Amino acid sequence: MRKIILLFIPIIFWGCATVLGSDQQWINFSTQCSTPAEPASCVASNDRGRWEIQTPSKVKILKSSSDLTVVCGDAPTGEYRYTVASQPNVLTVGNAIIGGGIGILQDLKSANAFDYPDNVSLPGPTCAFNGSAQTITVAAQCKGRPMNTVCEAMNERGRWRFETPATFQVGKSPNDLRISCQGGLLGDYRTKISATDEAEISTSHLINATVADKKSSGYVKYRYPARVTLEAPLCKMF
Repeated sequence: MRKIILLFIPIIFWGCATVLGSDQQWINFSTQCSTPAEPASCVASNDRGRWEIQTPSKVKILKSSSDLTVVCGDAPTGEYRYTVASQPNVLTVGNAIIGGGIGILQDLKSANAFDYPDNVSLPGPTCAFNGSAQTITVAAQCKGRPMNTVCEAMNERGRWRFETPATFQVGKSPNDLRISCQGGLLGDYRTKISATDEAEISTSHLINATVADKKSSGYVKYRYPARVTLEAPLCKMF
């Protein structure tokens, strides 16, 4: 009987043990629109750190229960971003089966319990938006007089920096496009531009829509106004 009890002791403690894996992981990053791979400058980040990447490359990152955000490109020409999901790894799943609720609760407190995919392949710069982009013109003024100012437009698909007046491409989205400009003593310009679902309006109202836009699905069916004019806040007071 004593031997049987001694045999059960290590099994019980093994079932309650937490995972012992590393909190770091090597990930292969690549960007391409077709073969061969297309180089791009990217930044990957989570709640534990930030890593600069020049694709294709292999980078060691710190693991986390939070998703990994990867931003490629640059603000002047247009940034595009992607989310890489964090998932409980095999050791965590095994511990959940053996150790039950106590084991998995202990594991989920540790970054060691999670993994990202070993290989992350993202679209390259030339096809990042793949038809789901549109041209927009932004101008700034004060009492009808044009003004030159540095601005930034942003949605969940990217960030674009420009100087007014400017015409550039942004990634389409059902969410608002947030625009802010530096106004100096006149105050900053800020506004939100809502997108219209093109499926709800007639084809004759599609501004600058291409054949590819009309035939595609997903982001491409949304469109922001083709022109936006911002008025400096203090100008409205005089």
